[in-house]
Formats: sequence, C-alpha cells, structure tokens
Amino acid sequence: MVKNYRDQPYLDKLGQRIIAIRKLKNITQEKLAELCDLDVRTIGRIERAETNATISILKLIADAFKIKASELFDFE
Repeated sequence: MVKNYRDQPYLDKLGQRIIAIRKLKNITQEKLAELCDLDVRTIGRIERAETNATISILKLIADAFKIKASELFDFE
C-alpha cells in the first residue's frame, strides 16, 4: 500500500524532476543506485513519490548527477 504524504504533490514533482534529470544525463535507475550506494528499489520509490526521501539521500542523488542539491527542487 502506498502512503499518501501530506506533501504528496510536492513529492510527485520531485520524483518527476529526478526522472527528467536522470534521463537527460542518460543514467539508468540501476546506475544511479550504484552511484549513490542505494538499493535500486529506493530510487524507484523516490521517483514514484512513494517515500519521503531524506535530505541526505537527495544530496547523494544531486552529487551523482553532478548538480547542486537545489537544482533538484527547480520545478515550480
């Protein structure tokens, strides 16, 4: 069962932003998981907005993309 978070629309936008950057950089979920030392299922849950990722995990993702963490939130 998927949890519906209070900030679900925001998490949806964040997940879509991560997908867009990942595809732009031609990185698979598997490769991103490897670069972040995370399980591929964790990446999938973040992209599908099924979990509320910590700032530490989002920083790992930004570092893997070689972007500033703030760029992950550039969707409004």
